[in-house]
Amino acid sequence: MRFVTDDLVVDRTSSVQIQVIGAGLPRCATSSLQAALESNYINLDPCMHMAHVSPHADRGTLLLTALREPNAATRHKLLHGIFDGFQATTDFPGCMFADDLMDMYPEAKIVLNKRPGGAQKWVQSIKMLFWAGSPVYRVLGYLWKVDRNLYSVWRTFMQRSMVSFGLTADELFTAKHYDAHNEWVCAEAAKRGREVLEFEPRDGWASLCKFLGKEAPGDDDDEPFPHRNDASEIRMVQIVLYARGGLSWVALAGVVYGIARLAGGGRMF
Repeated sequence: MRFVTDDLVVDRTSSVQIQVIGAGLPRCATSSLQAALESNYINLDPCMHMAHVSPHADRGTLLLTALREPNAATRHKLLHGIFDGFQATTDFPGCMFADDLMDMYPEAKIVLNKRPGGAQKWVQSIKMLFWAGSPVYRVLGYLWKVDRNLYSVWRTFMQRSMVSFGLTADELFTAKHYDAHNEWVCAEAAKRGREVLEFEPRDGWASLCKFLGKEAPGDDDDEPFPHRNDASEIRMVQIVLYARGGLSWVALAGVVYGIARLAGGGRMF
């Protein structure tokens, strides 16, 4: 299951580097864009996505270190440890470091993937991820390093967004947040003289392939643009992680109880 397990092996010592930066926020067709970039038509496999970070304690720890690192040169070195070996990126963690990635990979194309339906649709959709920063998840997942990392990444993302975009806590995950992020991506690209493709899945293969210098599927290919609505998958991930965390606490309580009984000669009182 994505976000829970991940068997992708990436050679980080290879010369492969990011060629496409998908800079849009989560719940902005990130999985659909990932599938398109990894397709035989664009052939930028593998594509970084939070699904390749969440299951790995070491990658999560590296990501948190990068999020908290104020020095750009040091941060870039940390980020190379996350992104090198991938040919593209969408979703977290890339969208949080869009400006850094523009500097690290000056030849990379920048795609601002946007939520179909606009800001208000994003506001509705992003709510399904709120559990990752909730007190309930923090407690249930505390025994697992990957869960502690995911919680901390989400909370750090909230804090960074408030500081970077001048948002209040009440303005997080509102239309103002969505618009501020997209404006920031475009502004950072403009500073560097970089072109940005603002993209929605309904735009199809043609605009994306043209921007990337790839040949789009022909009429005879009958290949629709990928549509990966992972809402049900995310709900299942929440259930699995909550259950895993709860069962871990039960198991720990059982061990403590057993040790206490042994120490007390089989009696608790």
